[in-house]
Amino acid sequence: MRTVVIALVVVVAIAVSALVGALAASGGSSASSASEAALQQNADRWAIDRIEKKFHQATSRKDIDLMMSLWAPSATLTVGPGQTAAGKKEIRRFWLTKATVFKPESRWISDTPAYKIHITVNGDRGTLSFECHYIDLKTGKAWSITRADQEVARIDGRWLITSMVSGTAPLRP
Repeated sequence: MRTVVIALVVVVAIAVSALVGALAASGGSSASSASEAALQQNADRWAIDRIEKKFHQATSRKDIDLMMSLWAPSATLTVGPGQTAAGKKEIRRFWLTKATVFKPESRWISDTPAYKIHITVNGDRGTLSFECHYIDLKTGKAWSITRADQEVARIDGRWLITSMVSGTAPLRP
């Protein structure tokens, strides 16, 4: 499956490169500018969507380094009233000491329904919202369902989480 995804990403990258090259060769018409803007918007949405995928991969595998690679240096994480971690050092400490999903005894996998992912892009800033459904591997039952609302930004060419507010979410379609 991973090979198929990598192959798909390569094909998309080649197609985007070819399209950008063709647009650049066609001159500076407003139609090509609009096409370039639409391409950039789609590329940004794809990059922001990767944050969600890596987030759930990190929690499922208890990969704190992958989790921390998603955060801007001065990011904040709010998990309840009066419970805000500021900066990567505090956010890392939260994941390792307070988040049940990173505890060694929890055997959860993390998933999110695709239709519950919402992304916006406005230049170098955007938003990402999703639900986390944590499933106990032993019982197959949903153990925890949370919501994550994030602000993201392009920093040094990479999309990163700058702010996240998390809370419980009811299970519903």
